[in-house]
Amino acid sequence: MKISTIRSAVAAVVLTLGAAGAANAFVITAGSYKFTIDNYDSGTTGYGNTEGLKCSTAEACDSVAAAPAPGSFGSVNTSADTMGIFSVARITNSTTGATLFQAGGVDGFLTGIFGNLIDTNVSVVRDITRAGSPLTTIANAVGGTFTLFQNATDYNPALNPNVVAGVKDLNANLYPGISGSTPYLTGVFVPGAVEGDTTTTYQSIFANTGFAGYGNGFVDLTGGSAFEMFNTSSLTDANGVKRDLFLTTTFDDVDGAAAKNGFTVISAGQVKGAAEVPEPGSLALLAMGGLVAGFAARRRKAAAK
Repeated sequence: MKISTIRSAVAAVVLTLGAAGAANAFVITAGSYKFTIDNYDSGTTGYGNTEGLKCSTAEACDSVAAAPAPGSFGSVNTSADTMGIFSVARITNSTTGATLFQAGGVDGFLTGIFGNLIDTNVSVVRDITRAGSPLTTIANAVGGTFTLFQNATDYNPALNPNVVAGVKDLNANLYPGISGSTPYLTGVFVPGAVEGDTTTTYQSIFANTGFAGYGNGFVDLTGGSAFEMFNTSSLTDANGVKRDLFLTTTFDDVDGAAAKNGFTVISAGQVKGAAEVPEPGSLALLAMGGLVAGFAARRRKAAAK
């Protein structure tokens, strides 16, 4: 087989891998990377304004919360306490400093859905070192899923998080304009956000007034068209276990924009990890495999005539 033919086949495979499930393609390079994201979150609040442990099981937390997450009513997971939509603003290679993806334009959009985070241990605390310090809620959750898609348009928060059976349910990975195509990445939240805690998958801490706060958690990838590139277990969690991604967010609704769209807060955050790109030899083998399959199909077609 001519070298030029192999090169053409490899190029075709690279383009196919980059464009899987999307109208536009962008190139991922090996190295450490950072996803910069924007979220609209639907979250459970209202655990009370007295200090102390509020609940230590999912059932108890459901009964204590005065304001369950809007996206949980009628959901396939009515116990879910954190769910929402997110959009990737950019992807940068931390090793080289290069921007690999920019939302809009030729790159299109990476938009996703997350949900199924269930509060199982919630406390209300006050900073006793500061006079008059506000009450703060610490919510530890278990579970959690996310799915990221390549789309031609950005997410639309005006559609709100309220469940519409068979059409919109964040905990069932359904949201108009986001879901429906082949996922780019899928994953689950995993323990490791809190040292010594082997159950909590996501921790959020927020002021009882205004809901300004922050959260963090580790994620392991489970699938998607880009799974092989990002499934690298490049990070070590607080308990010494290797993980794929680490998410940190800050959130508030100081301007009321989230509430206007039916959500609880708007978040900004980043996801860190590492990517590995298949070696040219591996791509050549994939390309040759595709060519052999195509040649065999042509032979069967010709024999059938």
